[in-house]
Parts: sequence; structure tokens; C-alpha cells
Amino acid sequence: MKLWLIKFPYWLGIAVDALWAAALLFPPVFGALMGVDDFSPDWQMQSIMTIGGVLMAGWAVLLLWAVQRLIERRFIILLTAIVVAALFLLALSNVLNGNSNEYWVLIKCLVLFVTMITSYSLSGRMDRTMVDV
Repeated sequence: MKLWLIKFPYWLGIAVDALWAAALLFPPVFGALMGVDDFSPDWQMQSIMTIGGVLMAGWAVLLLWAVQRLIERRFIILLTAIVVAALFLLALSNVLNGNSNEYWVLIKCLVLFVTMITSYSLSGRMDRTMVDV
């Protein structure tokens, strides 16, 4: 059970990053996720979204690499949790400024953050237990 609790946030992060990579690379997907009908970014916004999509895809690959050696590479999930916390703050700012479409982003980020911190903590305990043996 403990191993599942450690692995689950990695796979959840991989899935979420892959989804957002697709959304950033394909504007209709982004529009559907954000609840914006006929989302059609100009070329500047599309360029920025493409950069973000490539970075999200890269982060998904990084998590895929890290999940292969959960204990040794547990710092990756901590780094990811910090990024998710920053995204939570951005979404909170947007909600406080009247964008009610981002409530689900708040919930997603909160769930991701809690599971990632739990994974990091459990893997640290597991590492200490393995060293003590």
C-alpha cells in the first residue's frame, strides 16, 4: 500500500502533464478544458502556449524517468509539488479576480500537491528504513 501511495502521484502527474501538454499544443483542447467556446489565440499567444506545451511534455517525461527509481529520485516529486503550489497560487489569484472557471484548477492543484508531498514524505521514510536495515 505504501509503495502505491508513493507511485500514484507520479502517474497522476504524468497524466495531468500529458493532458495539459496536449491542451497547450492544440488550442481547441485548451478551450474545452477552460470552458471557453471558440478559443482562438493569435500567433503570439499560440507561440507562448507551444513553449508551455513542450515544457509540460518534458516534465511528464521527467516524472516518467523519476518513477523508475522512486526512492533515489524522490526530489523530482518535491520539485513538482513546488511548481504545483505556484500554479495553485496563480489559480487562486485568478479566482479572486472573478474567473470562476478556475475553481477546478484550484481543486486539481490542491489534490496534486497533497499527494505529491505525501509521496515525498513516505519515500523519505522508506529510504531511512532501507538504510537502517
